[in-house]
Amino acid sequence: MTEYIDYIYELLEDTEITTYTAALKLFISFLLGAVIGVERQMRRRNAGMRTFTLIAMGSTVAMLISIWIPQCYPDFLNGDPGRIAAQALTGIGFLGAGAIIQSHGSVQGLTTAACIWVMAAVGLAVGAGMYVAAVITTFFSLFVLMTFERIEKRMYLAGVNKTLIITCSVSTPDLKLIRHTLKEQKVYIISLSYEQDYDTNTSIITYKVNADIKSSYSALFAEIRKLGYVSNIKLLA
Repeated sequence: MTEYIDYIYELLEDTEITTYTAALKLFISFLLGAVIGVERQMRRRNAGMRTFTLIAMGSTVAMLISIWIPQCYPDFLNGDPGRIAAQALTGIGFLGAGAIIQSHGSVQGLTTAACIWVMAAVGLAVGAGMYVAAVITTFFSLFVLMTFERIEKRMYLAGVNKTLIITCSVSTPDLKLIRHTLKEQKVYIISLSYEQDYDTNTSIITYKVNADIKSSYSALFAEIRKLGYVSNIKLLA
């Protein structure tokens, strides 16, 4: 048993890319990607275990290739193999954008997009042999995902999240004034979706808001109605 542990330790310390060192690094990135993927999967996010595992392993492969090329071709002059790993972080931005741009004006998925970028960096770190940095980053990321959400909710004064739908009889309502009105009523905007219909000269504004449990919704509706062009208001749980 001790011999196997010593052999694995030697592989971890080996800077030369071989079949065994590459396999071990890919296995480590597989585990670290799965750790974050499980958390995202449990929260029913679109990017889950498969996505994060593949991102981590793909980034590790990119780094392995960057190291392997000058190792096998020491006289390689036409190009910089290090750019292979560098472009992994740039390319991963497309996945991050895909996790965000699907909300019809409402900015959602930023946390998942950030996780995708971080796991790409973790995969590169594993490929470069920076195992401690990769493990620490992974578990700090897991700590942020599991803990900071509770802190953020407390910062909203223990309110409740609701969906506020405001239908306006004009196609260009004053969004700044509406925001100011909601703020005065201690209703905090989390995200916004905006729809305009120029044929009927109407618009629909959908807010995801956080409101104090003790707030008077009748007073809120009355203040919004004072804007003059509001034809319908809905507040959904």
